Amino acid sequence: MIGGGAALMLVALGAAAIALTPSGGEPESPPADLLQRTQQVCDESSTGTRVEDGGATLHVDNAGEKDRDGVSLTGLECILEEARVPENIKQRMFSTRTSDGKRDGAWPGFQASWTYDPDKGLDLTITRTA
Repeated sequence: MIGGGAALMLVALGAAAIALTPSGGEPESPPADLLQRTQQVCDESSTGTRVEDGGATLHVDNAGEKDRDGVSLTGLECILEEARVPENIKQRMFSTRTSDGKRDGAWPGFQASWTYDPDKGLDLTITRTA
């Protein structure tokens, strides 16, 4: 028999799963133009982003301490949110050190790779995989 707290937790988890999948089936896939829309919302002037491959790839150049060209930290945070980058990957990005070299991560429909140097900022590529 499941205790009251455990049963409530199971009900809450079930409700959260249904909320994430409106039909109760597969998670909703991201819109085909998500990366283009991300650029439009977060870097309208395209000063630190570039969309390529028919909208399947978004390159992001974040401003560093010496290389001031590129998107600001606020712009980068906007891009990560709009592109639906999961929190665990965001945390890995923000904890990357120069000595780590190129890092990568993936989430449903996308993969990303990035490098970080305090002088140059974060260089990020997000690619649609589905």
